[in-house]
Amino acid sequence: MSFPDEPASHLPLLWMSSPSSLQPGPEDDTKLPAGFAVAGREAQQLLIEFEAPFSGFVPEPRDYKVRLEARVGHRKGWRTLLTFTLRAANIVDPDRYTVYSNATLELTKEDKQKADAAIVELLDDQGDRSARRDREQRGSRGSDGDNDMNL
Repeated sequence: MSFPDEPASHLPLLWMSSPSSLQPGPEDDTKLPAGFAVAGREAQQLLIEFEAPFSGFVPEPRDYKVRLEARVGHRKGWRTLLTFTLRAANIVDPDRYTVYSNATLELTKEDKQKADAAIVELLDDQGDRSARRDREQRGSRGSDGDNDMNL
């Protein structure tokens, strides 16, 4: 895991362990990093703990672009699997990180209005397509139905 837009973060964070739950207990079965297979068209959910010396980079309570990389199959080198926004606004103490949702905590009034307008437009569009499809099906059923009844 790396922070590509942060010049002070020149070292990637490495996969250190995989706890079995978000709040591991004293008898938790923590696993060390290891390769694993994922069959085609399947997904696996893993909890991954990353760690690295930040050497000058201390995350602040704000959003960061994060890149997740892995070595995949027989291919050489690291491949980018995912780039996402890490919402780190809930960091209270840089020495202790706690699990929080990565969802946006609060939308601006303008963003809420845009989202509402997009939903209304999508529903209207779906309603128009649904009505058009119903009319087409009724029209085709009428002619097909007449033929079927005459057989």
